[in-house]
Amino acid sequence: MTKPFTDSPFDLGQINLRLLHYFRVVAEELNFSKAAVRLNMSQPPLSLHIKELELLLGTPLFNRTTRSVSLTPAGAALMREAGLMLDGINRSLHHVRKIGRGEVGHIQFGTVGTAVWGPLLPALNAFTAGAPEISWSLTELTPVQQIDALQQNRIDIGIWREANTALPPGMVSTLFGHENVALALPDKHPLAAKSSVGLSELEHEDFVLMPMSASSLGSYLYARCRQHGFLPKVRHQVNEPQTALALVANGYGITLLPESYARIHWPGVRFCALQERLPADLYAIYQTETVTPVALRFLAMLESGKSA
Repeated sequence: MTKPFTDSPFDLGQINLRLLHYFRVVAEELNFSKAAVRLNMSQPPLSLHIKELELLLGTPLFNRTTRSVSLTPAGAALMREAGLMLDGINRSLHHVRKIGRGEVGHIQFGTVGTAVWGPLLPALNAFTAGAPEISWSLTELTPVQQIDALQQNRIDIGIWREANTALPPGMVSTLFGHENVALALPDKHPLAAKSSVGLSELEHEDFVLMPMSASSLGSYLYARCRQHGFLPKVRHQVNEPQTALALVANGYGITLLPESYARIHWPGVRFCALQERLPADLYAIYQTETVTPVALRFLAMLESGKSA
């Protein structure tokens, strides 16, 4: 007959996962010798660990005879509960490990609006196909807003053009995709019949550009025109490329945009190549000290794509 247990003087908080694991194996085997073999330990310390658990709980967990071992009602209850606890903890720890390896999680991107018609969405589609447990979302922000959001950890990766220089300390960029600037002009414009146009031919044209204060693309294009010997006559400033193209379609000027916009049919607009190559390459920007494992996995995909 099993000697009754008294209330245990021990703190139940001393019960750890190892004790529960030992108990579970013994409960599955109902044989201390076989359980010890499974646990790769000798039988005496295993028996001591089970007695320690029984003392902490203040109740016997096994009925022991010289011929057999069986679970007490309390042991049977603990078998059910321990299984649920250990399985739940294993799932949680497995999930934590996957987060640490960059196999699951969420990436918050900040991006300029002109990026979505270029290589950004195809890259995200490819990434999702290879990492289905990682979700992502986009927030449209100017480069200045993206820098602030990166510094405050509100986004994980920023996307804007020609961001390979003059970044704040702690931020680095990696090439996202190559792209050039193209000329968009009304389809009835005299230059529309040409297959390519030189920048110098645009000296006397009215321009529709995005503001230099809000868009790196606007500042960049204005500066490149200056490098080619003229200051563009900016008649209209707009925040959205589609607004610029609407004005172009109605004859209110010409604009310069990434060539990916030419993939879309814009009524009344004709796209022409520029004779001078004006790169509008996209870059991914991140903070080295705070970049997350899932963001690093996306960046690694970009790097592997460049080397392929």
